[in-house]
Amino acid sequence: MKLKLIVLLLIFAEVIFSQQGDLQNRFMLAQSYEQIGEFVKAKSIYEDLYKAQPNNFTFFQSLNKCYLQLKEYNNSSFLIQQKLSVEKDNVSLVGLLGTTFYLNGEEKKAFQLWDEFLENKKSDVIAFRVLANSAIELRAFDKAIDLLQRAKVISNKEFYFGYDLANLYALKMDYKKSAGEFISILKADEKQFPGVEVRIFTYVTRNEALNAFINVFEDEQPERFPVIGNILAKLYSANRQYEKAFSLYKTLDKKGQYRGTEIFNFAMKLSAEKEYAFASEVFSFLLKNYPASPFQHQIKLSLAKNSEAKLEIETADSSQLWKSFPRKKYSPEKLYEESLSIYKEIAEKNPFSELGVEAMFHTGYLYGEKIGDAKASEEYFNKIISNFLFSNFYAEACLEMAAIKLQKGNVDEASSFYDKILANPRTSEEQKNKAKFWKARIAFFQGNFTESNKLLRQLVSVSADNMSNDAMELSFLLTSAFNDSLTLVKFAEGDFALLVNNFSKAEKTFSSLVKTEQTPFLIKQLAELRMIESDISSDRYQEALDQIDSLLKREEKNIFADKANLLAAKIYQYGLRNPVKAIEEYQNLLLRFPESLYLDEAREAINKLRNKIS
Repeated sequence: MKLKLIVLLLIFAEVIFSQQGDLQNRFMLAQSYEQIGEFVKAKSIYEDLYKAQPNNFTFFQSLNKCYLQLKEYNNSSFLIQQKLSVEKDNVSLVGLLGTTFYLNGEEKKAFQLWDEFLENKKSDVIAFRVLANSAIELRAFDKAIDLLQRAKVISNKEFYFGYDLANLYALKMDYKKSAGEFISILKADEKQFPGVEVRIFTYVTRNEALNAFINVFEDEQPERFPVIGNILAKLYSANRQYEKAFSLYKTLDKKGQYRGTEIFNFAMKLSAEKEYAFASEVFSFLLKNYPASPFQHQIKLSLAKNSEAKLEIETADSSQLWKSFPRKKYSPEKLYEESLSIYKEIAEKNPFSELGVEAMFHTGYLYGEKIGDAKASEEYFNKIISNFLFSNFYAEACLEMAAIKLQKGNVDEASSFYDKILANPRTSEEQKNKAKFWKARIAFFQGNFTESNKLLRQLVSVSADNMSNDAMELSFLLTSAFNDSLTLVKFAEGDFALLVNNFSKAEKTFSSLVKTEQTPFLIKQLAELRMIESDISSDRYQEALDQIDSLLKREEKNIFADKANLLAAKIYQYGLRNPVKAIEEYQNLLLRFPESLYLDEAREAINKLRNKIS
């Protein structure tokens, strides 16, 4: 008897599990139909499933979703109301029914349903939130705001619903009310500052939003409420109102709130945004007012770096910065006296730290690149190379030393410094690429074209910068004219002459290549481009423009015509300072060469020039 009972139970269980498996398979089939847009077929299966298991909420939800997709709002309404008759307090069902009414064009009826339900749930903030979420899904933002405002009053916690309200106001582009909600949150709980700050700076990417937030925060006594003042200062900074930001930071600092930390962060931000003059002013303030700061050396180093960068902008000959082969120009040491003094002090007081190494590097850089004292420059770089193998500035010091040796014509010594970079395990991929590229150029200068080609092929993930373009140009030249080694040797001589600023020799070499009929067309075309670049380096702008004009008008297309066009635009922009003609030439580049590597550079230049003109 007992055995028979067990057998019957097993058979019953098998039938139940079989039915469950069948339902699951049919549900998956309905989902498949739904995914490909066959909602009628899906609906039929969902209706059968729901009849089989009316208490299965997944089946119910899927069937209702299908009704809505088919715009069968009456069926949806009947389905939900049937379930509501059993679960009268289920707020999710009330939200679904309201959604059906709204989609059926019965907005008033939907909102009335929600309001009547909430009359009996006046203290249930969760119910308000659920229905507000339903309104948000329908993009009925005004109703969502109404429900959340009522919920905020009930909860008596400003920040509990404030974030949602601020977001909704921002979506409606009512930035003043959005800012007002954030003010309420901060006044209710200052610990909400990090969350509020993150949210605000996702909204103020638009000028109208930024200005609206500034206006609201200015009216809230920012000097009395540090968290409000802190955000306002950052809003000023985002709006490039640096004077106002600095003034407010100093006011807050006097109240003992930040002890210089926020001012330091502000200065670092200015430096990152290349506002070197203002950054220098802020670092000077920190140095004067916080002499005992544990970051004193970092502040000094930052001051020196920003002062150096500011001087570079003020004293730089803008007609040199854009040139392919700029002439070397140096300034008196006295001009960099303040920065040099700080660097040397930091290097002396931090002889074994990365901070000291960085100071040494900048000292060597100033002597080499700005003052022209190669002996003093080499002294500092050699000290880094000899004593700080694992420093972040080791590879940079090697690059600078190699550049000095190249300028003197010592290609073998330069190559040895590039080898040091490649042998160092701490060298970045970018630094390795630079070393390989310059070794490839040195091999090219020496007539070792096989080695040059081999090194160029080793370059990894080279970014779209000048080095990338130059590497492609050299590789193209070697590949196309590899068999004519004598002509390549002559071209390499001209290229090296340009590198060391021997423009008269370069011009003669390239002119000879252009005039010689036997010169392969690719070398001839690139030699012509080099003649243009040599004229530019020697400030012979009209001669360069005449050559470019001739090159662009010829029926025979020059492979480097897009670069020549770019150079014409730069001559007008920097050399002749004619922004209107510069824009015209950049636009010509976009039209003539739609697949050029220089399109992004041209578009950026057009935008900058237009902003200056307007």
